[in-house]
Amino acid sequence: MMKALVLGGGGAKGFAHVGVIRALEEKGFVPDLIIGVSAGALVGAGYSLLSDSKRLWEISLGICRKGKKLLRFANSAARGNRGSFFNAATCLHMNTFRAAIPYGLFFGALKKHMKGYRFSDIRIPFKCVSTIMDSGELFVHEEGSIFEALRSSMAIPGIFAPSRHKGFSLADGGILNNIPVSLAKEEGCSLVVAVNLSINNRKNEIDTSNSILETIDGYKAEEFQRRELAVADVVITPLTRRNVGLLDFSSCIELMNESYEETLKCNFVGVTQ
Repeated sequence: MMKALVLGGGGAKGFAHVGVIRALEEKGFVPDLIIGVSAGALVGAGYSLLSDSKRLWEISLGICRKGKKLLRFANSAARGNRGSFFNAATCLHMNTFRAAIPYGLFFGALKKHMKGYRFSDIRIPFKCVSTIMDSGELFVHEEGSIFEALRSSMAIPGIFAPSRHKGFSLADGGILNNIPVSLAKEEGCSLVVAVNLSINNRKNEIDTSNSILETIDGYKAEEFQRRELAVADVVITPLTRRNVGLLDFSSCIELMNESYEETLKCNFVGVTQ
């Protein structure tokens, strides 16, 4: 029986995947294939290279501790709490350039540590997905540079600029499919464990035309995600009690611990067989 682990996108919430992986491994579940999107792609790539949840946990703790200081500016920008002048400057920047956050601020450190790794170096088979902005199709990364694949899969529209790869303009895979369980099934996996970081606890404000359009887009994304999750054999949703902003890395260690504890409580009959 071929087993797959599908790790959904979720920005800073992606650190929860580290806790889920540690708990699953302790319960005896080691995947034959890992598929990741955006933040899930980053964690999935690390696990596929290390093939060791404890080592992944240790490295992630180090990243969290260093990242809080590095990304403090990004967090403030995302919350928009620096006053009218800062907000106006941010809007001007976003209307002038293709990204709100410069490439080097976020991807520089990732490139430093991942640029030498290729898909041929992985210990657990791994794939990640991005969106072809030119045609609105899903692009599956399974060869070449792992960093370039992650750079594409994690390029959140409006925050990071799309990347260029094989003549395509590629952005975050979550635009089209934030948890591609169907891809794992197409690969022949008979047991798919999907980790869903999306939480639908928002209150829809529909008092403006813009809010109405945002609500409609949200409904479309949620319906597509429900269809994907319906195909999974096991769905883990570890963050039901916490609302975390897209770039809020202030609680990443807590996310790891909470998702670890929540996953240990789950009953996985038949998953480890």
